[in-house]
Amino acid sequence: MSYKLLSFIGPTRYIEAYYIYNNEKSQKPCQFIQEALLEFFCKEWKDGDQIVIFLTKESKRRNWLGKNECEGANFEKGLKERLEGAKERLKLNITLKEVEIPEGRNEEELWEIFEKINDNIGEKDVLIFDITHSFRSLPMLTLVALNYVKFLKNVKINQIVYGAMEALGSPNKVKRMPLKERVIPVFNLTPFASLFDWTVAVERFLKTGNAEMISELGIEELKPLLAETRGEVGGGLRKLISSLKAFSQNVSTCRAPDFKSNIKKILDSLLEAEKELEKLRQFKPLFRKIKGRFSNMQIDNNVTCGLEVASWCIENDLIQQGFTILRETIVNYVIVNIIGSNRLKKPRKGEDTDYREIAEVMLNNRYEKIPARILNLWHEIIDYRNDINHSGWREQNYHSPADFKNKLRKFTRIFRSFSQEKS
Repeated sequence: MSYKLLSFIGPTRYIEAYYIYNNEKSQKPCQFIQEALLEFFCKEWKDGDQIVIFLTKESKRRNWLGKNECEGANFEKGLKERLEGAKERLKLNITLKEVEIPEGRNEEELWEIFEKINDNIGEKDVLIFDITHSFRSLPMLTLVALNYVKFLKNVKINQIVYGAMEALGSPNKVKRMPLKERVIPVFNLTPFASLFDWTVAVERFLKTGNAEMISELGIEELKPLLAETRGEVGGGLRKLISSLKAFSQNVSTCRAPDFKSNIKKILDSLLEAEKELEKLRQFKPLFRKIKGRFSNMQIDNNVTCGLEVASWCIENDLIQQGFTILRETIVNYVIVNIIGSNRLKKPRKGEDTDYREIAEVMLNNRYEKIPARILNLWHEIIDYRNDINHSGWREQNYHSPADFKNKLRKFTRIFRSFSQEKS
């Protein structure tokens, strides 16, 4: 693992200017943005950390090497010599590496550039990526490559930056400016990468029920975004992340007594989170997606709540959990509507009535006061639940994988229809 600044250099004759990032202005004017980036980001770097410059043959001749090294160079001192000087001035003992890449004029060359980027990123590296002088399609290629290595090599993207000379005006206008007025802002584009990650995380949660990626991104990933908008990291976001993770874990392990409070906490924390993200309007639609899925859930009681979570399991292919939750929801129905008790859990020490056990005996023995539709449904569910819980090793009543989901959907629909009729 090492810190790396990855940057591109083109053949253009760049204009000398100051750069400013996060209210910090470069100590002196720079011919190349990379000189300023060393000041902004690399002052604390150690041996083994690295600056990697991607360049073409033409950009190497014109801007990497100086006139004393190469005929046709744009400047007396090229970027290589200037970076060596900046390293010495900042007392940095980091490695400077040049990587030659093709022009990117066809798909084959683009794939070669992609591979060069990938080859120069190591396991668990911490990266700063400068795309100021990446030409044509390279900014898009860069974002794809970064997401690729994040997954394959577990790297951390600290910053994606861009020196926005156009913020000062056209190149001709900037050239005419007095040098002291040429102060080019360096934009932090990292929020766009974070937005991509959050999009994937929310989609994963809504399609699989797994909130692990949301939890991993966590509040730390949102802090820089909130800082940029002068927002405060409040309790709403923390509660939302925590409640989504808790719901995900409770569904995957069938902790049904906690479902109602889980869903209520999700909805309450969403309201708070939306206020905290008021200025991050790009993020709000993501959280609205979650809100839209949970806001219509009927959680008045443990029967309606159990049905809602069983439906969630069907949507997210949590089939085994769905059968278990639906089965226990029918037990809840019998306890409340047939036995006439609100005690849904097993008795504590010292209590003598286990209503769940009584309800199951009544269902198994087809107690006459339980509607026939419920009794038939109960026994069908048991057959499928036993098959899935025995991993298909039973000799009789083996069901195909597709049959489980279809039947779970059918059983949930039947029970929902019946419970609504009786409510």
